[in-house]
Amino acid sequence: MLTFFTDPYEDELLYGAISRYHYYIGNIDFKDTLIELFGKDSIVPTLLLSTNLEYLSKQLGGKYTPKYFINNHTVFPFYSPFLPIKRRNELKRAMSTGTGKDLYTKLGLVAGAICRKDGIYYCPICSKKEIKEYGEPYMHREHQLQGVLVCPHHGATLKKYIMDRRNSSRIEFIRLDGKLLDFNVDFEKRKNIYNKLLKISKAAYYLLKNDLSKFGKDSVAERYKKLLDSKDFLTINKRIKQKELHKAFVDFYGKDILETLESSIDIDNEYNWLKVISRNSKRTVHPIRHILFIQFLANDIKEFFNITKVCCEPFGKSPWPCLNSVSPHYKKEIITDLKITPDYKTRLPVGTFKCDCGFIYSRKGPDKTPEDRYRIGRIKEFGHIWESKLRSYLQEGKYGLRELARLMKCDPGTIKKYDKKLGINYFNEVQDIKDEPKKILEENEAIDIEAYKKKIKEVIKTNPELSRTEIRKLCQKEYTYLYRHDKAWLYKNLPKKKDKRYSNSKNSHRVNWDLRDIEILDRIEEQYNNLLASEELVRITKSILGKATGLFPMLDKKIDKLPETKKFLDDHLESVQAFQLRRSKKMIDQKLDHNEYIKLWEIQRMAGIRSSHFNNIRYCLEDYIERGTRH
Repeated sequence: MLTFFTDPYEDELLYGAISRYHYYIGNIDFKDTLIELFGKDSIVPTLLLSTNLEYLSKQLGGKYTPKYFINNHTVFPFYSPFLPIKRRNELKRAMSTGTGKDLYTKLGLVAGAICRKDGIYYCPICSKKEIKEYGEPYMHREHQLQGVLVCPHHGATLKKYIMDRRNSSRIEFIRLDGKLLDFNVDFEKRKNIYNKLLKISKAAYYLLKNDLSKFGKDSVAERYKKLLDSKDFLTINKRIKQKELHKAFVDFYGKDILETLESSIDIDNEYNWLKVISRNSKRTVHPIRHILFIQFLANDIKEFFNITKVCCEPFGKSPWPCLNSVSPHYKKEIITDLKITPDYKTRLPVGTFKCDCGFIYSRKGPDKTPEDRYRIGRIKEFGHIWESKLRSYLQEGKYGLRELARLMKCDPGTIKKYDKKLGINYFNEVQDIKDEPKKILEENEAIDIEAYKKKIKEVIKTNPELSRTEIRKLCQKEYTYLYRHDKAWLYKNLPKKKDKRYSNSKNSHRVNWDLRDIEILDRIEEQYNNLLASEELVRITKSILGKATGLFPMLDKKIDKLPETKKFLDDHLESVQAFQLRRSKKMIDQKLDHNEYIKLWEIQRMAGIRSSHFNNIRYCLEDYIERGTRH
């Protein structure tokens, strides 16, 4: 056991402490120093990582442990959070009891090294301060980190020490001699570069000084994925939008800083470091690049490691509120049925929320404010509770069209649509009389209500075949006033409402095309969705949809009487090229699901598309593969 040792200063490399020990103990041969500290002279000194630490700790009487040396006086913590747990433990064991063979290779310093430092670096301000305080300068581990170009404490450009391996013995411990230092202080003159380099330097120092042992390669990658999702760099299928990510990342830093840190990105290289780090590849990525990525995603490295929760659900957590305004559970969070699909054009998530009351609504995400949780983009179905409420209002017969629309929280057109769909036809008979111009009745006009009633009775008596609508047209002023002021008398004396379903008149078989259009559209939409979901790929044509639903004659001969159905067909029928594109994407999705390498010639063969036609969709497929999305 040794009775004397040069205790390491704060953040001093153990290598530096040993070099000072050799100097003060007065040994001439470095082999003597190696034997005293490590029990053998076959050890080759390493600057950044030390080995055989267990023996050294015993020589120092247990004052220090291997763990203490590793965490406080080597650069190991700089790499630790980004290593697989198993490899990290192997490296710590190798530093404690091993010889250091392949240590740097396992750490990734060889394969993934950037901004290499071939010597010892120091900060002139730090060194000057230490000479004044301790009588000597010492080697800071933070100054030796690859990619750290300025001092994290003072921002000064780091200087290279004049002594290095090229002018020293292989087993020599080089000592930082104050007489050989250059104390002139330099700063990076490019302000935008300087600020980024200083922030990166401070982030690297944070890695050295904080216990991040609970983190490893996989947990860091998982945090990356959640932050990417929260910033809309993932598709609905959780694939990374590499083009968008590349552009945003380069715009964030600028090409100068990336070139300075030897971290430029070739977008055409499938294995560029940005793709590797964002995909959690098995390949090694340098800590400096992790710092770049972390600051891009979370702005601050401390925030990244201390963040307790990253929200990656575009619409928040289940359950979600029902937004059926006429339901007893309006705005209560009871919906658990949510389906998320990508918007066809923007690829943003679209959530479809389905309540047990039948109310179905959707909106485009992601939600950005708490208020967004109660926002409706589109109502897809109103449901049985809403329809039942509307039916009761219509049967009461006391509301105008716009008033009823306000009560039901929809537009007047929807009220009319469901008035027909429910078979009540209230607004066919009384075409929103309450909203007709009131100029029919002048405010100062003396009203003789009995005369109005008499006029209605005379018209009915002399024209018994007239319908309610026809009577209203002949007696517009009288009908309107009585509707507003004595509706009970009016409805009691008007002819009975004709049931068009059973009427024997010449119009008894007249088709309600508006209602027929709604019914046919529902069936066509259902069959269209079935075809898309089917494993068997079929081109979506009018003929296919018509034959599958038994509506082909109607679609072929009467389509002009079905405007909504016609619009849907115009928007959704597939050209030959569109079908070839969908077919090819299906093949690509299958390969992506099995993590298979994608070759376009293979996709062409599987999809059975001629080369002349395939060339027309090749660019779209390449973009599809690059974006990793599915249409």
